[in-house]
Amino acid sequence: MFAFGSPAFVIGSMVGSAVGNSARRRAAANDAQPRWVLDGVGEITVTTRSVYFGHPQCPLDLFWVGLDTIDLVAPDVFQTSFRDINNHRYTTVQLRTPWASLLFVLAAITAFPAHPRLLGRGWLPTDFESRCAQIGRPCRPAARLLLEHGR
Repeated sequence: MFAFGSPAFVIGSMVGSAVGNSARRRAAANDAQPRWVLDGVGEITVTTRSVYFGHPQCPLDLFWVGLDTIDLVAPDVFQTSFRDINNHRYTTVQLRTPWASLLFVLAAITAFPAHPRLLGRGWLPTDFESRCAQIGRPCRPAARLLLEHGR
């Protein structure tokens, strides 16, 4: 920056420029932070091989074997990352659904059988079996059945 004039004007110009640059740097740093953007609602179809999210503008077909990572970040949020076959960019998505545990366990059994959350039985809500029993639908311990399935 160049400024000509009285010393007060030059100092004022330099201070103004520094404040402006600082604000632009702060805005650029904030813009560089990843954000979750709600993409909309849609129906999902779950199979033993994939989940299909029927979004009106941008449908998403996630085959379990094509995923790079999976996690159950909340009781109703399934998160996965993969390389997009169309633009070859690395993409991370979250699906908020009451079926998130099912999505996680199907993907884990198929493509991530050594996933710590699957082996540590952290994919079911802690009170799942007791809630089933309370509503008159007792079930065998689901986590143990899953681990016995692999034998």
